[in-house]
Amino acid sequence: MVRRRNAIFSALAVSIVLVMLAGGCAMNHSDEPQHTASGGQSLSSAKEELAHKSGLRDTGIEVDTSYSGASKRSLITVEATVSDEAQIPQVIDYLAQVGWSINEVEPDTGIFVRIRFTPQPIIGKVAQTNGWTTATYSSATDGLKQLVVLPKAAVSQRFGNWPGPAPKP
Repeated sequence: MVRRRNAIFSALAVSIVLVMLAGGCAMNHSDEPQHTASGGQSLSSAKEELAHKSGLRDTGIEVDTSYSGASKRSLITVEATVSDEAQIPQVIDYLAQVGWSINEVEPDTGIFVRIRFTPQPIIGKVAQTNGWTTATYSSATDGLKQLVVLPKAAVSQRFGNWPGPAPKP
């Protein structure tokens, strides 16, 4: 019963965030820095690093800023396609660290990680099994199975205060 309730809550939380992203709020998809903090790496450096990471393809980083009235929200999504399912736990950590290291925008809710593989596993389940116990996700569709939200507190605990260090090569 508790598991089912947690699964419903997780699906609802991810759905709410996705609905906010899809409509209702003004969005700005920008490669322009909002402000730069010391430490970490620039968005362009993070994209370059991700594009050259061995074992990953179709990589990308999206920084979204939304406004709801006077409130400003910032989201970072880091994504990749993997060819080896056994590497998915390490890729989740790597993508989360890349997103957390971007020093031009501090994410409000955490890091969104999207990993594609065929057949598509539930990335949120993989994340939870590998230490991201507060990760939220939905498995309602194949597209949602690719996505996991790693909460800001969990990312900060794992990689330090924002912006965290860039992953080591």
